[in-house]
Amino acid sequence: MEKTEPMNTTTYGWLHGRLGTVVLWALLIILESGGQIATKVGGDQLGQMDFTLQWLQAVMTNPGVWVAIACYIGAFFVWMLILRRSSLSLAFPLSSLVFVGVLLGSWLGLGEHISLLHWAGVAVIIVGIALLADGEPEH
Repeated sequence: MEKTEPMNTTTYGWLHGRLGTVVLWALLIILESGGQIATKVGGDQLGQMDFTLQWLQAVMTNPGVWVAIACYIGAFFVWMLILRRSSLSLAFPLSSLVFVGVLLGSWLGLGEHISLLHWAGVAVIIVGIALLADGEPEH
């Protein structure tokens, strides 16, 4: 039997190390949050149109919709890369950081009012993720 060498970050580059994991998570949060915000902007631009062929044509030419689609496609591929290196039982709860990204983006980018209760929810999400990550066994 041939002895195989363990995978290390110098052989496979920075993407497979801790920095790569952080970059992938940041990309996922940015892409998913951007997709939600772009969907909101696109929907607002379309207004209160009825669901007709004219509405579908307007959707297909709306830049916000295309940005949202691009964000979701990018997020799909980043999610696949994340799942290759993480357990689903940890990765899925960590993906709730998207809620934080959407809240911040809607506040900073769209000027939406965020209540104290929403900020408390963000704190609960972050504390919950910290607890989950702390309980994750080392690989």
